[in-house]
Amino acid sequence: MKRKRIVIILGVLILLIIIILISQRERVFYRIPFLAPEENVKLVRLYFASPDADYLKVEARRILREKRITDEAKVLVKELINGPRENLDPTIPPETQLRELYIVPEEKCAYLDFNQAFQTNHPGGSAGELLTIYSLVNTLIDNLEGIERVQILVEGKTIETLAGHIDITRPLPRDSTIVEY
Repeated sequence: MKRKRIVIILGVLILLIIIILISQRERVFYRIPFLAPEENVKLVRLYFASPDADYLKVEARRILREKRITDEAKVLVKELINGPRENLDPTIPPETQLRELYIVPEEKCAYLDFNQAFQTNHPGGSAGELLTIYSLVNTLIDNLEGIERVQILVEGKTIETLAGHIDITRPLPRDSTIVEY
């Protein structure tokens, strides 16, 4: 009789343990964050300055795929403004805001309009200016189909240079000579 009672108690304990484990597993399942399906994610190449500021280096990231190319372009620029995640240096002052972005398909050109902080807070120097300009140009051209040139504006106007060295009065094509792969 004693043996039967021990078997019943052990059976009840095992049943309770199984019930607890199942309920914990369901709770864990609900805590898993929602991940977007792969078809909604796009692998992109962002260009940031190397630690010695001699060239641009690629940082790969995943972003959510946007329906409109202008929305995807805005995400790319915001990612550049947010800066690198790896051991690279930012190319755009963090106070910079993208005021507007529009694409003219016939010209194969993206127009980026930044606030004044983009120019005012830029650290300067010819190398820094070059890296800033081409981090934008190369990032957009590499990741957006149909874009071959990028025009940079500040407060809705064309400016001669960002920091006194590079002519940005016209749309610029990609430049791979300052990229180290």
